[in-house]
Amino acid sequence: MSENTMNVKVSRKILGVFAIIIMLHHLSQKTSAFWVPAAYKQHGLEPFVPVGYLMVAFFFFCSGYGLIKSLRAKKNYVDDFLVKRFNKIVPAFLIMQLAWLIVRALKKSVEFPLNPYSWFIYTILILYIGFYVAYKRECKASIFVMGAWILAYSVICYVLVKGNWWINASPVFLLGIIMADKKEEKRSIPAIVISAVVCTVTFFASEYSDKIYHLAGMSNYGVLNVAKIVVQVIAASAFSLFVYNLATGPVKEKESLPGKVLSFFGKMTLEFYLVHGLFVEIFAHHFTDDSTKAICYIKNIFLYVIVVFALSTAAAYALRRSADLIEWIYDRFNILQKLMHDIKRFTIGLLILAVVVVGFMTVKQRVSLSNAAADLEKYRNENITTVDVGETDIAVYQAGEGDYTMVLMSSYLLPGSTMHLKPLADKLAENYRVVVIDYPGTGFSGDSDGERTADFYADVIKGTLDGLEIKENIVLVPHFMSGPYAYRFIEKYPEGVAAMISLDAFVPELAPHIAAGNYSSEDECRWAIGRYSRYTGMEQKVKSFTGFVNTQMPIYENFYAGKYKDNIPAMKALFSRDYMQGACIEEYRMVYDNLNAVNGFKLPSDIPARFLQSYYIYEVKMYGVNWGNSYKKMITNEETQTVQNIAGDPYMFYYKPDAMKKAVDEFMEGI
Repeated sequence: MSENTMNVKVSRKILGVFAIIIMLHHLSQKTSAFWVPAAYKQHGLEPFVPVGYLMVAFFFFCSGYGLIKSLRAKKNYVDDFLVKRFNKIVPAFLIMQLAWLIVRALKKSVEFPLNPYSWFIYTILILYIGFYVAYKRECKASIFVMGAWILAYSVICYVLVKGNWWINASPVFLLGIIMADKKEEKRSIPAIVISAVVCTVTFFASEYSDKIYHLAGMSNYGVLNVAKIVVQVIAASAFSLFVYNLATGPVKEKESLPGKVLSFFGKMTLEFYLVHGLFVEIFAHHFTDDSTKAICYIKNIFLYVIVVFALSTAAAYALRRSADLIEWIYDRFNILQKLMHDIKRFTIGLLILAVVVVGFMTVKQRVSLSNAAADLEKYRNENITTVDVGETDIAVYQAGEGDYTMVLMSSYLLPGSTMHLKPLADKLAENYRVVVIDYPGTGFSGDSDGERTADFYADVIKGTLDGLEIKENIVLVPHFMSGPYAYRFIEKYPEGVAAMISLDAFVPELAPHIAAGNYSSEDECRWAIGRYSRYTGMEQKVKSFTGFVNTQMPIYENFYAGKYKDNIPAMKALFSRDYMQGACIEEYRMVYDNLNAVNGFKLPSDIPARFLQSYYIYEVKMYGVNWGNSYKKMITNEETQTVQNIAGDPYMFYYKPDAMKKAVDEFMEGI
């Protein structure tokens, strides 16, 4: 028998169990969580849905605990600390980043971060850097420096709208540090009971926080969310103390077979964590999110678990061996060791280079915007007319003549409608009169103080058309988020509407899916959308100022090549100025409420309509909703109101004017 302590063997077994539970947690989020669409929901893993942060918290606890134990036992431990720690994590991390990149490239869905499960790696590396800063020259203030570091990290994560899981487990790292410095370690029954009670109470308080919120009559969901994070930190800390006290005590020298199996997983918890998420996504109903089609969907939940577990185990073992090989090579080549020991100089050099590059991009962006100002003014003078609507100047692009007036309706997706929809407007103008409107606060229109409700947009469109003396034979052509504005327009002003032709117009059913599919209540939904919109606006300001906005610009070269390429500089300037700023943020913030406002909408039977659904939306069932079925629910006259699938994606509204015109002409011939 060995001494009373939580030694490496004990903690390794526990972490082996918790690594498997974390896998089940992620599997449950794809099968049994409340937000999983009904068509893909499978029962059986519900208990694992809320427990992920508790498991991860013990990983952080063991990290802090182990670092202090090593610091006390090894002389000059901190000297090469970062090199050794990064060497253990970075190779495996980079290998998996490459694997994710390959799969994403094959799916044509390359987004960052490549691995949506990689937050733990970033967090633990940040904690290691904090440990180095705090304990490089240890003193009485070291523990406070570490605490301040974790607090700063948590605040930054919150401001950057990272999920609560980025915050609610990492503080337990500090608890591990504190417990490692206890003079006497032995199993404490009172501590086990107290930590179990505290964990249970706080865990369920967090789980039922929304009900408590409503019962208490609270009105600020942001306050509730901060309180929820604090309660989850307490639950995670109590859970870690509970496990720590259970694990502290005499340790058997001889391991049983189950113990050896758990030790096997415990030795490669990092690798298992890194790899299992990829298999969770490969065999899920959608890949990474509800807008990307599945790769190899396994519907049977039992088979799903077995396949992911088996492949993750094999891949984690292979990754562990690969990392060991890299470490072996590193140990035998002095040049690699010298390179890593020069990491400070290398990092400082990279930072200086980054500052120079950002400075250059910022100056270039300022010059570019200054030059584009003349292009914008020229476009305004040549193409834009204005209409006074409620003391606001509304910018309009008009083209063509005909018995019917096509009203092209965009949204915050691309904020300068009078420029971005010009290719489609010009194409439709061959047969129809076409009107494109810049909503207040976007493009060339003046701003308005009005709340961006569906009624607001319907009234703006009505006022603009009245100002142009267009009162009949109106054909509404909405796209994406402008769908609810068209529905509301038809409800309020049906007299002059001759028809509606939409492309992938949002359907009212998206509202309950957005709320129930991502949030526990409507209050949380509204708060979260508002919070995210403000963060996106802040992010866009930084991108626009520094020039990083240009990473978003290739879309223009793809959409507007050919005779519209001369407009690209002005389009880029307009995007840089308006996207997710002011009016666009307010429009995005109101998405949920505007969808709710048209809930139950039915087309009048005397208004012909065609819902064009791109193959992309049809195939992936974006956001977990069958858009085609939702369109059919709005139909009241099957002879004149139809749903048609069309080759392309939602963006074809901007870059495939020929295909759109063909679909419009085919429909209009029947009117």
